[in-house]
Amino acid sequence: MPFYLGRRSEDDLILFHSALPPTKQTHGHLYKAVIGPFASRVGAGYFARYGRNNPDIRTAAEAERLARADPRMESLIVEEHMTRDELSIALECDTQDQAEYSQPSIKHKEQTHAELD
Repeated sequence: MPFYLGRRSEDDLILFHSALPPTKQTHGHLYKAVIGPFASRVGAGYFARYGRNNPDIRTAAEAERLARADPRMESLIVEEHMTRDELSIALECDTQDQAEYSQPSIKHKEQTHAELD
């Protein structure tokens, strides 16, 4: 099913997919404009991040090609091939990792306090 980007305001793009091409009647109440269709979430995501005022991206196919060649898109490309269960587990692990890394260690706090004394 093709992916589209719906524009709500100048810098507000919403990724969605639709079996039928969006029209003013079906999606006009949600978006001011629609960009696409993109073959994948990766291409649409690349366009949303790097497509604005980019002369190298004139079509959805160019966005797809450039996205697959850009190392910044690696995590989205990996996620694209995961099942829902695999993606859910991966996101849960990422959340746990972020929580662990964001909490300062007690040892670090003690060293900082000792250095101030």
